[in-house]
Amino acid sequence: MSSVRKPPRVVVDTNLFVSGLIVKRGLPYQLLNRWRQGSFTLLISEEQREEIAIVLDRPAIAHRYDITREERAELLWLIDALAVKVTSRHPLPLTVRDAKDEMILASALGGRAEYLVTGDDDLLVLSEAAEIGSLRILRVREFIQQLETGYSPNPAGG
Repeated sequence: MSSVRKPPRVVVDTNLFVSGLIVKRGLPYQLLNRWRQGSFTLLISEEQREEIAIVLDRPAIAHRYDITREERAELLWLIDALAVKVTSRHPLPLTVRDAKDEMILASALGGRAEYLVTGDDDLLVLSEAAEIGSLRILRVREFIQQLETGYSPNPAGG
């Protein structure tokens, strides 16, 4: 009997959505393409979905980086159509250095994500904390390497 591996359950930090939309190359762009191709299951809370919409609608972002209304609408439509909605975990089992990052960690823990992908040092510093259980907090490059080599959501095997 062959075992079919389910795509990993992943929370992606908001800034990576924005970066992936702004720069049509590079790691955040590759990450979004991997998601669109079904390489992982995106988990998202309503709060994060709202944050993405607000950030993308900021004139400073939209106009400065020439993000069209259609590009913003397509990304939000894809999130609504493909992402699994999760309820954030509150209270958090540990303190996050930057309170603005609590929403992302709460989504990952509430959705029982296997990975949280971020470039934010305030979240990356928590990667060894016992309070996050088997959640792995990785940079984009590390996560893409996990996808390419076959992911291991729980390196302890339990």
